[in-house]
Amino acid sequence: MPRNPDKKRCEVPGCRAWAMRGHTRCRAHRDAERGPRGAGAPPGNLNALKHGRYSQPLPPLDLERLADHLVEHPEDLPYRVGLAARSIQDRAGDPFLALIALRRLLAQLIPLVGARLFAAELRAFLQHLPAPMRAPTLELIRRSAPRDSPEERLVLLRKLEKTIDGTVQLMEPGSP
Repeated sequence: MPRNPDKKRCEVPGCRAWAMRGHTRCRAHRDAERGPRGAGAPPGNLNALKHGRYSQPLPPLDLERLADHLVEHPEDLPYRVGLAARSIQDRAGDPFLALIALRRLLAQLIPLVGARLFAAELRAFLQHLPAPMRAPTLELIRRSAPRDSPEERLVLLRKLEKTIDGTVQLMEPGSP
């Protein structure tokens, strides 16, 4: 029988076995090319996915992009959350599981958006303050609001903005 011209040797140095069809390595060295035997389904295979209860509602990168977009365009909130809800519902199938996944999505999204809004509003707020007032204001915010709750820090900053704006307006007309 004539030799098959497409047949190749394993590329591992010192190995004289034939490579598997369509691959560059033999059966003994295939782990480096295809992963260990019994490692499960290929990437992207969703055959074993039963429901979305334990999966992330959105991949982390998409969640970050959504948070950034909502900070820049808050008017898009109902539309964007509606799109995410539709996507979750299509994947989950069961309305109750879709609600659970949507709740998880919002639980992840609220701190992200809160932290980004706080940072943006704090930068803008500090730019309008006179230089001597910036450090004490930052210290007041750090001491008053817990670090693990960006929503509370944002609410405190907005209250502080109203208070300082009111005192600055009162001081300006009467100032000599």
